[in-house]
Amino acid sequence: MVPCLWAVAAGLRKLQESLMGRLEMPQDIVGIGSVPETEVIEQDSEYDIVKSTFGDIHRVSYKVDYGYKELVKPAISKPEDLEKLEELAPKLSMEQVKRIREAVEKNRDCFTFVSHESPFGLAAYSLRGFKQFLTDIIRSPGFAKRVLGFAVKTLTEMTKIIVEETQVNAVWLSGDLGDRNGPFMSPRLYREILYPFDREVCEIYHKLGVYIFLHSHGNLNPILNKLVEAGFDGLNPLDEAESMDLASVKEKYGRKITLIPQPSTYKLEKMPKDLIERYVSNQLHAGAHGGGFIYYGVIVNMPIENAEEYVRAFLKLRKYPLKCCRR
Repeated sequence: MVPCLWAVAAGLRKLQESLMGRLEMPQDIVGIGSVPETEVIEQDSEYDIVKSTFGDIHRVSYKVDYGYKELVKPAISKPEDLEKLEELAPKLSMEQVKRIREAVEKNRDCFTFVSHESPFGLAAYSLRGFKQFLTDIIRSPGFAKRVLGFAVKTLTEMTKIIVEETQVNAVWLSGDLGDRNGPFMSPRLYREILYPFDREVCEIYHKLGVYIFLHSHGNLNPILNKLVEAGFDGLNPLDEAESMDLASVKEKYGRKITLIPQPSTYKLEKMPKDLIERYVSNQLHAGAHGGGFIYYGVIVNMPIENAEEYVRAFLKLRKYPLKCCRR
């Protein structure tokens, strides 16, 4: 069987409930929690205002189809803020560890993972703010490295406790490194600034005996060799709309890293029902041969009949030897 995990776009819970009432969605891999903890400090009909243990504040909404998250206040506005965080690093709540342990136990027949932001993800999207952190990389690379080092140390120390106490199988890192035009920095800057911290995170988790996956949107082709070299065990989402050609990535790196593609959201949204099975078949054909492949199914804003066809197509095609994958 091609292993899989499934997600439903944030604002489509009614579609999810309707779909699950019609058929059973396969789920071999389950996310069971994340660090650090966050607290809702304000709420209205449209948005939640959320504060993390680092002190950053985001405006979050799950009412729109694919969710919405905006940084309102970064955790680090000036160097002194980083010094305070370094002195009083956030700690992991044992209540959270208990909840994650119970979730792992509940899903004992599945492959489970805990998630947190990648070093870049935490630095750019929470600690400093996106534009400011990219500016730091250029103008204050030493300070940027301090922020990244703090991110690595704090996140891995908290997650180490979870791994040791819960027997979770993997850690899932999130943090977009680019957009459809390419990475947010040159390959040289990635190699000099970010790569050492990505590699450190991978080494830490591998020593703990767990796998490490990276979720990053964008055309990552210019830095893909370094992401593989850093030691990530899997890469998601490999979006074709961002020039991440699954067949090409499979040919070049398929023996070195597990590919975890998901469908192109906007393509699947507009796809006629009678083309959905062919689309799923083409994705499996491009990446599933020889293993090293996990299918990440995403239910997008689509008619319930199309969502049902999408799940059924995968169930039909996922068994090895895959007819769609004969070469």
